[in-house]
Amino acid sequence: MKNQKPTRRFSAHYLVRTQIRPTHILNSYRWSWPLLKHSKLSMSEVKHIYLVRHGRSRANETGIREGDTSPLTETGEEQATSAAERFKNMPIEVVLTSPYKRAHDTGKKIAEAAKVPLEIIPIAHERELPADLHGKHREDPMVKESVAKFEYSWIRDANVDDGEHFNDIRERVVKLTEILENRKEEHVVVTSHGFFLKFFVAHHLLGDYLTPDLFVNSIMTTMRTTNTGITYFVLEGGTWTLSSWNDSAHLGAV
Repeated sequence: MKNQKPTRRFSAHYLVRTQIRPTHILNSYRWSWPLLKHSKLSMSEVKHIYLVRHGRSRANETGIREGDTSPLTETGEEQATSAAERFKNMPIEVVLTSPYKRAHDTGKKIAEAAKVPLEIIPIAHERELPADLHGKHREDPMVKESVAKFEYSWIRDANVDDGEHFNDIRERVVKLTEILENRKEEHVVVTSHGFFLKFFVAHHLLGDYLTPDLFVNSIMTTMRTTNTGITYFVLEGGTWTLSSWNDSAHLGAV
């Protein structure tokens, strides 16, 4: 079509050199990053990967950190149902989910609507924070101070005694990438968590250019995720292409 705009691709080097923040252009253009060396994906094979953040949880609502046990609220259930409707008539073949209850229950609704298997992927869980933060309110001054120190340890690239370090999460993202590349299904939904999905996307946009400092001071603060927001990747010809980020059109009625 004559009037169709060509797809514009930004390299990680261009992003870093010009200091453009990812969210400045995420909604307007596609991004791509080469697949990892060990992928078994054929150069002619096309895969469609849909990353879905869980519905609103009790922890989201109360502000109390609950770890892996926080259930969906009534609103979260409605959000998950609305998201599931979007996949109902799509050629989804499997739903992979974090083991955490809020993500698992979101994935279950999608799997039931699409009439496909639901499979737990243990490495798709949310970032693990220091254990002493569990059961405390996120606005508590002591909690804020503890989180700030924890994230500063990321920027310094220092090891932490408790909670996950930058490289711990990168390792999980790489493993999930390999799982997705090597599975036989071509249309896959993954239900997971806001922080982990931000890291997954940033990893595929920036590759080795992604640093702890860039993630904490840019990605975390500018790449907003909505409960049940849908992010869509296409894997084609050896390339990851981000086609949409945090699509939440289904929430208009919730």
